[in-house]
Amino acid sequence: MPLFRYEAISAGGKLHIGTHDADIVQQVEAWLVEKGMTPVHIDLAPEHGITPPGISRFIEDIKLAVTDRLGGVTIDDLILFCRQIGTMLSAGVAVLPALEIMTRQTSNPKLGKFLENISVEVEAGTSMSEAFSLFPRTFNKLFINIIRIGEETGTLNNSFDYLATLYENEKDVRERIKTATRYPKIVIIAIVGAVIFLMSFVVPKFVGLFSKSKAALPLATKILITLSDFFAHNLLLIATSAVLLSIGWAYAQQYQGVALARDRFILRLPVLGTLSTKIYMSRFCRVLAILGRSGIDIVNALRLAASALDNLVLYYIAEELQQDVEEGITINAAMARHPEFPPMVVQMVAVGEETGELDAMLDKVADYYEAETNYTIKNLSTLIEPILLLVMGLVVGLIALAIFSPMWDMMNVMRG
Repeated sequence: MPLFRYEAISAGGKLHIGTHDADIVQQVEAWLVEKGMTPVHIDLAPEHGITPPGISRFIEDIKLAVTDRLGGVTIDDLILFCRQIGTMLSAGVAVLPALEIMTRQTSNPKLGKFLENISVEVEAGTSMSEAFSLFPRTFNKLFINIIRIGEETGTLNNSFDYLATLYENEKDVRERIKTATRYPKIVIIAIVGAVIFLMSFVVPKFVGLFSKSKAALPLATKILITLSDFFAHNLLLIATSAVLLSIGWAYAQQYQGVALARDRFILRLPVLGTLSTKIYMSRFCRVLAILGRSGIDIVNALRLAASALDNLVLYYIAEELQQDVEEGITINAAMARHPEFPPMVVQMVAVGEETGELDAMLDKVADYYEAETNYTIKNLSTLIEPILLLVMGLVVGLIALAIFSPMWDMMNVMRG
């Protein structure tokens, strides 16, 4: 029986890490729920057992991240896999032969190994969704839930086609954001580089000149000299502090309260928060529409659609929607209780419920927010650039003012 490693949050918000024997991931999830804990992450435990918390676990996470970066399954691999297997299933090829063909054809060795194991599990009688759930780092909950729906409704080909479209949209958004933020990133690097250069090479040369002068130095110059001295003599301390802060932040995010505060802060950011909301609304409504057309009842559809939300704040709100609807409240009334849902979403859902065309209305909302997302990303660079240029001008201007102000005073003393 496989050994699974789990991370779960207790009712008190404490993170628990351990292992549990089970046949599939769902059994581990059910066991954790019985214990009163909320599963956060479940995967197969390494052969040497659970990695203990602390530095060793951090190193293990780094290794996994590096492995995924260098030889992991990319979003392009998932798009190609979903498109190809969806086409084969539509052409009448059975599930097991389709998996075996994909195992031989995939160019990614890691994905090929996963598909080989999945084929063995399916041949042994395991459902496809359960077989995919053995590799949660590659196939997330949304992927597994969509496949499970396809199995239950006999539309696996449509499930894979939808997943391919979803991944293509996600890749497109990533590429657009990367392109839109390329120039702002260059500006940020230029700001940091300018400050480091000034602090390391320019300011120290003026410090000796100022120290020989008996003229009183302005406050800004004194602060600049202090910072320059600290920067010059404590590089190792600064670097060590940065690493420790990074590690501390990584572990702090494992606690529910910290993760909620982080995601809430993201949603409230002036530009990125609005963009994130549009992306999540589009994804949530699209998934909910797909599930509704698949014949899934609205309560379960809301529960499954919540897995499309990477933001913990919105995820818990979606769970509350499910509970409210289960108690007999309409979806639009449940959404209206949460300001995170834009008024347009609430109004369109209300119209859909009144007319019996909820799925169509959800698709229209998804289309609208996809268009809004594209527009926002297109103008993202334009919105950020003035702020960055202002910050750069202020930083360089303050440093220049702190350097040249006492020089002007010294020149005036010499003239007078």
